[in-house]
Amino acid sequence: MIFNKNLRNIIISSTPGLISIFLSFFTIPIYLKYLGLEKYGNFLILHILLSVVMITNFNLGKIASIKMQKVINKTKNSIISTTIFTSVISSALVCLFLYLIYLYLINLNHNFTFNNYKILFFALFISNLYVTLENISKGLKYYFLSSIGNLIFYSFSLSLPALFILFDFKSYENINSLFNISLYIKIFGILLIIFTLIYKKLLNFNFSSLIIKDFLAYAKWQTLSSIYVQIFDFFDKYLIKIFLGAATLSLYSVPQQIAGKLSVISDGLISVFIPKISSSKSKKKTFEILNSNFYGFFYTIGFFLILINPFIDELLIWWLKANASLDMIYLFKIFLMISFYICITHIISTFLDTQNLSKKNSQIETFVLIFFIIGLIVSVYYKNINFFAYTMLFRSLISFFIKAFYIKNSLLNFNILILQNTIFILIFIFSINENFQLFYFFSILFFLLLLFYFPKKIIKREFLK
Repeated sequence: MIFNKNLRNIIISSTPGLISIFLSFFTIPIYLKYLGLEKYGNFLILHILLSVVMITNFNLGKIASIKMQKVINKTKNSIISTTIFTSVISSALVCLFLYLIYLYLINLNHNFTFNNYKILFFALFISNLYVTLENISKGLKYYFLSSIGNLIFYSFSLSLPALFILFDFKSYENINSLFNISLYIKIFGILLIIFTLIYKKLLNFNFSSLIIKDFLAYAKWQTLSSIYVQIFDFFDKYLIKIFLGAATLSLYSVPQQIAGKLSVISDGLISVFIPKISSSKSKKKTFEILNSNFYGFFYTIGFFLILINPFIDELLIWWLKANASLDMIYLFKIFLMISFYICITHIISTFLDTQNLSKKNSQIETFVLIFFIIGLIVSVYYKNINFFAYTMLFRSLISFFIKAFYIKNSLLNFNILILQNTIFILIFIFSINENFQLFYFFSILFFLLLLFYFPKKIIKREFLK
């Protein structure tokens, strides 16, 4: 069978993440060897701080990419131009506001002083702009362009500084010097997309009131959801850095970073999923697009994770050698499950956004946040790194089950789905506790359910010719 354009576009969109995994295979050991856990942790925290862009961007590019599927090409150009202009202005205002807050804080307490803080705020500004540009590229279905930009802006900016360490360690052992290199790489990624849009004549000076109305209607709810994502995905790291130290942050972040690479596949899928389902004009077609993408990811990646599970210990020891510890291996297995459920929940969340149900996303995440905060308080109190991981796991599971239940009428075989996920969770629990008899028993049961309930027809229509 031949892959159709949907699957080809997903592969193109996933390629930067796959290359990132390949680069991490070499660069993480380099960082750990030359910088050590503490310095590497400090380098990571600079990049983690930039993740606040998911809030400060206001999801303008995502809203525009959805709107672009419902208008003619002439209007589309106005939407693109208005979105970029709005993003530049809002980013500048947000960065200025945060900068003034920073100046106020250091005036109260000099302990808040941060070296090269101006560079960090500039990095935040260009990150805001990049996220908008990348989403616009996806809305235009320029998947190759968005993939190259993503590869440069995220993967290369995080990995390539390791090469400078190899060639001249004394000049680049300073964390700020490494971050400056990352910044130059990010700027190149932005310029690539901007010049492409100019070359394609997709920018004009017309103002689009249509997209402004959508910004006002949906930005607040999507931004609220993004605030929750920021809290869920990064607040644990901030707390670990403060209460347990940079070395512990590295121990926690390395397995999380590796396991989190699963998102490269779901992100690639969602890049194609958003414009396709946004342009769908029938409930039947929407139903098929959702289920083919959701179950395609669930079964393919879920089964793959089960297959590699018995070999995880040996693979990590072989890769990280002396840097691989039992704690890191234990955390990696937990983070694999966390990452898997974050990915499939992201598909559901994106579906809700495309159906103008961003408010429901926010309401669910508000409920989940209560349990998450309680878990973090307990984790900080006991200063136990495993408790942080358990909190992340519980948050990802409860968010998935609530959102899946909310759209149960849109999901095929919902009751079977709940059973399969219960079995999947048990498989990982028994693997973590090294109860291999029950691990293999439930793995076989999962496989049998896959054979009986795999939605072959709709997946074939969606991804194969």
